[in-house]
Amino acid sequence: IPHFFHSGIEMAQFLKGVEKDRMIVVVGNGNLSETLNLQARFALEKLGSSMVHVLRGMDTWAFIGQVGSTTLSLYEIMKSPTGKDSTTEPAVLNQCVPSQLDDTEDLGKEHLEFCSKRKDKYGEYCKLTWQRPTQLPEKPLLTNTFPIAIIAGDRAWYLWQVLASLYSAPGFILSNLIVFQDGHSPETFEVARQFGVRLIAYPEANSKHSEQADRIAMHYKRSLDTLWEMYPEQEYVIVLEDDLIVAPDFFDYFHQIVPVLRADSTLFSASSWNDNGYLHSSADPTMIYRTDFFPGLGWLLSKKWWLEIVRPSWPKCCWDWGVRLVLQQRRLDSLYPDVSRSFHIGKSGSNVNPKFFEHFFQDRRITTEPHYELADLDSLVSNEAYTLLLGDLISNATPVDHTRAPCDKNFIPPGDETLVLYYYQEKVGDPKQGVALVHCLKLWDLEKNLVRDSFRNVLRTHFNGNELLIVGSESAFGKRFKPKDLKPFKLK
Repeated sequence: IPHFFHSGIEMAQFLKGVEKDRMIVVVGNGNLSETLNLQARFALEKLGSSMVHVLRGMDTWAFIGQVGSTTLSLYEIMKSPTGKDSTTEPAVLNQCVPSQLDDTEDLGKEHLEFCSKRKDKYGEYCKLTWQRPTQLPEKPLLTNTFPIAIIAGDRAWYLWQVLASLYSAPGFILSNLIVFQDGHSPETFEVARQFGVRLIAYPEANSKHSEQADRIAMHYKRSLDTLWEMYPEQEYVIVLEDDLIVAPDFFDYFHQIVPVLRADSTLFSASSWNDNGYLHSSADPTMIYRTDFFPGLGWLLSKKWWLEIVRPSWPKCCWDWGVRLVLQQRRLDSLYPDVSRSFHIGKSGSNVNPKFFEHFFQDRRITTEPHYELADLDSLVSNEAYTLLLGDLISNATPVDHTRAPCDKNFIPPGDETLVLYYYQEKVGDPKQGVALVHCLKLWDLEKNLVRDSFRNVLRTHFNGNELLIVGSESAFGKRFKPKDLKPFKLK
């Protein structure tokens, strides 16, 4: 039965009245961004569309969905103009469609077909009798109310592991999760169907964004734009990537952190990731740090900061460093844990290879329990409060032996003390000796012009069980607390 609509309101109202299991065939041609309002897009997404939220301008589109479906439709195609003044190819679907799009028997057959092609890669999962993964029972205090965006490419095996970890985390709500895919990867689409998650597939970036870093920045921005368009009333969203698995207390961690972010207008975000969170340099899952560096890698973003400073200054390349520059200019800080709540599994990507992974991402600590009561949150709610805490820690800390070579294997032996070491600075902000020290201590040492996760030239971390404060000699803390007869580390 054909129906023609001149507005999204008409279409949404019509779809509300269609009975369960009815098959819907939708064809769109031109001016779709004007015709399909948000209400209509949500209605079509519920039918299984993965493309409706990214339809724009003169796109052509064909889609077959079913009322009451709980999975992504396999029957959808869109075409976009190839140039500014060019016409758009017709979107043509020529497929046999079953009478029930998410029939359990058919999905079971899909699983067998999926595994027959990729049995070696998906291992134990393919040995199981098929059933859609079941999320854990919701606990009222742990229920995550924030939308979750997974920024994804074509690394389906990584995405599968990320989704499996989310399903295992108390507080996870499936309807809050959206995977934003750059381009069309059939395997990624199939993984999303296996898990029953929502997926929005964008057309691949055009030739103007052919550089990988440019494409990633473009994909991040359009994904976050779409997410806020879909959830205009939400205060925060969680941003993940398709190679970040999460810890059991991932949602519980953010649940406890949000009140701190709300209380302090100089805090930009909270991250689940500690750049320096290796096995030898992280120990306390209750401890949270403040930093003037933005860690990213599994983070909470507020609508306020997105609209006010991030979106207007979004860079064409290297989005994370662009954000860091803006935050530095605005003097905005972030929070991060001593023990990470996310783990980077990607050994291949635009900025990662196996050797890089081994050096920077291997041998890291991640929490294993569903709840840790976070400590000293009151000390994080302002620059002044955290400065007082650091001053108290540094003034009472035991200086390490500054006559020893910090690159020696037993420079700081195992223990449970609070220790402090000072490194030489020519002036405030001089990072050179700090970078040399973190290299010796086998912390994050990729950049040569900064010490990641520090706060006003002080890096707070653990080392072999000890709490360790690494302080620049010309920082406010160094000038105030360094003993006059103590010579700061100056490595050749």
